[in-house]
Amino acid sequence: MRYRLGTKSTTLFAVVAIAGLAGCGASATTSSSSGSKGGGSKAGSINLGVQAPLTGSRATAGQGMVIGATLAVNVINANGGVLGHQVKISTQDDAADPADAVPAAETLINVDHVVAIDGPLSFTAGVVLPLAAKAKIPMLMWGGGAEFDHETSPYFYRMSPSDTEMADAMAVYAYEKGWTRVALAFGTATADTSIVAPLKTALQRLGMTVTVNQTFAAGSTSFSSELSNVFNSHPQAILGQVSVASAAIIFGEMQQQGLATIPWVGTNLWFGSDFFSSVGKTTATGPIYMLNPGTENGGYGPFLTLWKQAKGTNTPEVGSTFAYDAANVWALGAQAAGTVSSPGIEAGIQKVTHGSNVCTAYVSCLKLLKEGRSISYDGASSSVNFDKYHNVYGPFDVLHFNADGTATTLQELTPQDIQKKLGLG
Repeated sequence: MRYRLGTKSTTLFAVVAIAGLAGCGASATTSSSSGSKGGGSKAGSINLGVQAPLTGSRATAGQGMVIGATLAVNVINANGGVLGHQVKISTQDDAADPADAVPAAETLINVDHVVAIDGPLSFTAGVVLPLAAKAKIPMLMWGGGAEFDHETSPYFYRMSPSDTEMADAMAVYAYEKGWTRVALAFGTATADTSIVAPLKTALQRLGMTVTVNQTFAAGSTSFSSELSNVFNSHPQAILGQVSVASAAIIFGEMQQQGLATIPWVGTNLWFGSDFFSSVGKTTATGPIYMLNPGTENGGYGPFLTLWKQAKGTNTPEVGSTFAYDAANVWALGAQAAGTVSSPGIEAGIQKVTHGSNVCTAYVSCLKLLKEGRSISYDGASSSVNFDKYHNVYGPFDVLHFNADGTATTLQELTPQDIQKKLGLG
């Protein structure tokens, strides 16, 4: 039987998450109450939906999304809210499962009357987008699914680079390190396997050899045979993405077999405190390199300040920066447009991400808007410059964990660097 959290359960989770954010300004209150169409509540507030996996294998990412959105909303509310209304967060758990995603989105739209959806992940965005489009509200997703590379819906916005671009960056980094023979190691989830095809294409363009393409099934308790296949192919490095739970088992078995010295190039799925604690400090600080969309963007500094105040750590949870940016972009777009309704809100989002004055935090961006100046919000997760398909591109940072759980940027790969290496620019 499928386990599904109802509105009461997700509301309780969000309240617990938000309660831990003291010191970040006015608290955002999670709302599951009905209001007028368009997001009003009894207090005249505006409801922002957060749809994320709060249970299941991607729960850590979903929890990071809730906290990230809350950090943004706290600041928004402390500075007058949106168009004079306080913003409330309504959360729904979709367990990263399309079967759960439809009723979750329907609850946000038809019960909570949200004016925008922060999320979901790419696992479920395909079934949520038609519902958001029907309701004429923006969906600001996080995830790399290549199927959204040429999305034409005006209600669609992707806060992270696509899997195609992540794959290109991984391949170019490995190429620059001089690794010509690499193994591929990916989980069986769609969000993992969708990187494989573009990665193979990029590696082929660079003249590199794939020694083996090994899958790692989520939920397994041992990966000894899979690791044997990988290491018997004699790669110079391993490129891949698996869940944090699987990674803990994989790296544990590699340590036992004395195989932990081979380099890994992973995605930003591993850039989080959950990965660091799961695999342990010794492994995390070893030859593991993570490609992450632009943590050196100007907006990362203001975000990290808020994160430290709220959580007391230097390492944000995976997913938090994307949901934070989504809330800020939506709120600034509404302020610029003077409405939370379509088509004004969509035009507003475009306006605040393509202006002439770069700003990196909600307060400074809002100040510029009130002065009548055009702005270009530079986010914590990317530059947030949407192309004609409402996608964003790098730059990508190559990150490596330090002993205290923080990460150092070893290298930045700009879009121009990547495309030049691949012969695309």
